[in-house]
Parts: sequence; structure tokens; C-alpha cells
Amino acid sequence: MASQTETSESSVSTADARETLTDYAARTQLVVAAIAVVALLARFVELGARVAHQDEARVAYWAYRFMETGVYEYRPIVHGPFLTIVDGYLFGLFGASDFTMRFVVALVGGLLPLAALLFRQRLRDSETVALALLLAFNPVLLYYSRFYRNDLLLAGFMLVAFGFFVRAYDHRRPAALYAGTAVFALAFTTKENALVYPVCWLGATALLWDHRLFVERAGERGLLSAVADRLRVTGRGLARWWPHLTLAVFELFAIVVFFYAPRNTDRIPGVDVPGLYEALANPVLLPAVIEHATLGSWNDFVGQWGGGNQESYLSALKSLWPVLESGAIVLLVLAVLGFVVDRYVGERPSDVVSFAAYWGFASVLGYPVIVDNPFPWEVIHMIVPLAIPAAVGLALVARLGVESVTDGDAVSATAAALVVLLVVAQVGATAVGTSYLDAQSEDNELVQYAQSSSEMKPVLRQIRDAAKGNEGVDVMYYGDDPDFDGDNFYAPDPSTHDTPPAGDGWFARLPFAWYMEMYGAQTDSVNQAELVQEELQDGQKPPVVIALGQTDSCSDDYDNAGDIDQYMDGYERHEVQRYLHDSGCVISTTVIYVNENATQG
Repeated sequence: MASQTETSESSVSTADARETLTDYAARTQLVVAAIAVVALLARFVELGARVAHQDEARVAYWAYRFMETGVYEYRPIVHGPFLTIVDGYLFGLFGASDFTMRFVVALVGGLLPLAALLFRQRLRDSETVALALLLAFNPVLLYYSRFYRNDLLLAGFMLVAFGFFVRAYDHRRPAALYAGTAVFALAFTTKENALVYPVCWLGATALLWDHRLFVERAGERGLLSAVADRLRVTGRGLARWWPHLTLAVFELFAIVVFFYAPRNTDRIPGVDVPGLYEALANPVLLPAVIEHATLGSWNDFVGQWGGGNQESYLSALKSLWPVLESGAIVLLVLAVLGFVVDRYVGERPSDVVSFAAYWGFASVLGYPVIVDNPFPWEVIHMIVPLAIPAAVGLALVARLGVESVTDGDAVSATAAALVVLLVVAQVGATAVGTSYLDAQSEDNELVQYAQSSSEMKPVLRQIRDAAKGNEGVDVMYYGDDPDFDGDNFYAPDPSTHDTPPAGDGWFARLPFAWYMEMYGAQTDSVNQAELVQEELQDGQKPPVVIALGQTDSCSDDYDNAGDIDQYMDGYERHEVQRYLHDSGCVISTTVIYVNENATQG
């Protein structure tokens, strides 16, 4: 009887323990989900308020053109096809705007905290929640989740792929392998430095192998024997998975080809291969399309980016460090703390934490070597992997505080609380300042030079309204002196703007080129002030005229707006900045003239 009672009590105790573990798991998932909801709100609020950065405008323009024409071919200067193709379809469904332009990146950035759940069986509950918080509210990740670029997508996809691969290893589930492969393949459709990630992963894997050898100790077997044993164990594991690995490679290949394959090639000068949809209708054409999508894209990539960093290592590091310091210094400190504590406290280091730390620290040291231009968004590739060891460090500080309260240690509890509050205050204040209050400020280290510092949305709305009610040319660009060593709005051959790379005059018009395309405005350009006068005397005079202004750093003789001011009676004069500021002989100051009667009624 006593034995039955003990057995019954033991069963109840086991059931209670399981129920408690289930409750904890569910609670952790709910907390992470709540963090993701807040992260989404933080990314979508006023998402379309900031004026398009010139890189945003450039890629969005080609996505819009893809929507209109269905023409696409990989151009490495615009980076991978993912955003162009996906946004092209998105514009077709919901219309083009700065909001829909940034929608996909904001969605991925807002959902990224959910990636923490992929590691929940490798991390403590507190560390899982901390990881979600860091991915949700790090200032750099928040800012570039509200920015139409591939870097956040690349880093986020790679983190998710890594998480799925970990789950496939832990649970022996092929579905997780296929899910990870799909996301990994999508990462390769975003940006060319996706190639850096497998290199970092191979290095991190080699170091984890060293962990195993160190823990097991070669002893009398010798090092070569220990390595051979480890290879045999790994080989047996891979042998059981070869059918799934084969299918995963095919899956990777199919996704990459789908995105990189050209579309409607009969409208692309110089491309003599069929398009994707023609090849799908006639499989005989598929080999040529596959070759163009793979080897052709590789050759284009090497030709554009194969040279690597053209600056010195220290110069590139000097450019990237202020961004790390401004937007991720807390995360860096926590990552070092988490890595050290995980490595030297407890029986053995966590493989996931060590792997992510090696990956992240290698990125910090390596990106100044490989980046062609050390722009602020490159820091994303350092921050995302380091968020895992940083989560360990943040959770450790929080746990020490809770344990100090429980033990009645007021001094330690106060110290831990102050550290957590300082982290929250610094990260929160920086995130609000960089993403909302000063999103276009020259003083914001996260803002790259090609971001307009002007609030030009009101005058852009005037241009939109003027174009709606006008027949004929809506916007006239004036650009004089084609030999000027700077920007020029004059485009003698506007037909070259139909497909990338665009011809002369188009790049100087960014970000206006994106807005004019979005508004459906008909544009033209002249290079003589007298021609502007003639156009304005015509009965169909354009309601909008755009010209470069004057800068103190260039010749006083170069002032396009000054050349035509005398002819602009009846036009409102608006002065805006295409860049953060004038630099050298790159003129940012731009003058927009809007006919006073064009937007009335």
C-alpha cells in the first residue's frame, strides 16, 4: 500500500513537473510574441514619413519599373533580386509609396525577435527573452528595419536559417532542415556578402570541433586518432541524412535560380537568353536560363564586387566604429560578458553561444577588410550574431538582480537594477532619437550621407498634385554645364532610363526620380536657361521646374537656379537638400519651382 502511495505521489510529482515546464515554455513563447508585436508597431509607425534615401529611391525605382514592364536581369550594383522582385509585386497589389517600399523590410525586422524561439532549448528562458528584446530594440536594427535595403534581410534570414539548422540537429527533424535551407537560399537572393556567412560558419564550426577535442582529450590515442574518431562520428551522422541533404541542395539551387533568372529578356539590350517564364513553358530552354542565373550572375558579381575594400583597414574600421559606438556599444559589452561567462562558468560552453560569438567577432574584425564602402548598414552583420552572447550577458545581470532581491542583498540588487535601467535608458533613448526624432539628421551616426536632410514631403505632395491635373510635361529639369565635375540634371537621352543602369542625368535626380515615377509624372530636361524661358512662355508650360542650387564649396559660376530665377514669376520657390549637406563639388542644395496655380482647385 505504501509502495502504491509512493508510486502515485511520484507520478503526480512527475506530472506536476511536466506541467510546470510546459507552463514555462508557453510563458516564454507568449513573452517573445508580445515583444514581436511591439517590435512590429515600432517599425510600422510613420514608416513612410522619412524622405527616401538615394539608395532606397534607386532600388525602388527599378522595382516600380519591374512592376510596369516585367523586365528583370540581375545587376550587382543594385544587389540581389529579392527586394526588386518582391516589391514589384507588392507595388502592383497595394500601390507604390515610401510605406509599401519599406514594408517587407519592416515586416521581417519586426518578426525577427521570434527567431529567439528557435534557440529556446539551447538558451535559458531569460536568455531567450533577452535575445528577443535585443533583436527588437537595438537602435541599428530598428533604424535599418525602417530602411529599404537588403542588409537587415540578409542578416535576419541567416540568423533564422542558423536557428532552423540547430533545431534540425537537436531534434533530427528533416522539416527543420528544409525550412532552414529555404531561408538560407533567400538570404543569397538579397545581397552578395551572403557569401561571407558560410565562411564565418565554417570557421566557427572548426572552433567547436576544437572544443570537442579539448573536452575529450586525445590522451594516449594521440591527436590524429582523436580527429579520426571525431570525423567518423560526424560522417555516420551525415550518412543517415544524405537523402535529405541532397533534396536540400536541390531546394537551395531552385530558389536561387528562380530569383536570379532574367524576365522578359526580349526587352533587355544585350541579353540573348530566354526569360524564366519562356523557359518554364519550354523546358528545352531551361539549361540556358539556369546557366545565366548561376554562372552569369557569378561573373557579374565578381566583375562588380570582386575587388573588395579599396580603403585601408584602419580607415574602414574608423568609419564603422562610430556606428557601433552609437548604436551597439551596450550590445558589444554584453556580448563579451556573455561569451566569457558562458565559456568559463559551468561544466562546458554552450555550442550555440560560442558559435554565434565566433561568427560575430569574426564579422567585427573582418568587415573592414571586405566591404567596398564602409557604410553604416554594414554594422548589422556584426550585431545580429552577437545578439546571442549579448542575450546571455543581459539575462545574467537580470538574474543576479532577482537572486539578490531573494537573498536580501540590497546592494547587489540595486547595482544590478541600475545596470539594467542604464541599458534600457541608453538603448531606448538612442533608438527613439535615431529612428524617429533625428532620422534625417547629420548628427545621427546611423544616417548615411546620401540621405536628404530636408523635410521635402510637403513640396513632393505639391508636385504629385500638379502632375495629376496637367497635360504634357509635368516636371522640367534644368542642368547646365555638362563638363561640371559633379551632378547634372540634364539627360540628353531619357530612353536610357528605361532599364538599369540608367544613363547620364538620372542618378543626379535621386531621390526625385523615384517620386516622379511613382506619381506618373512626365519629365524632360534642358541645358540652357534660354530654353527654360521658351518653355515657360509656351501655353503648356511645365507646372514644376527643378534645378541645382549654389554651394560655397564650388565655383560661384555654377548656380543653375540663379540662372533661371528671373524667369520664374508665378512659381513658388522651395529649397531642399538631396544629401545631408554639400560636399566638395557635389551640390546638395536643390531648388524646386512649383507653379502657384498648378495645385489649386
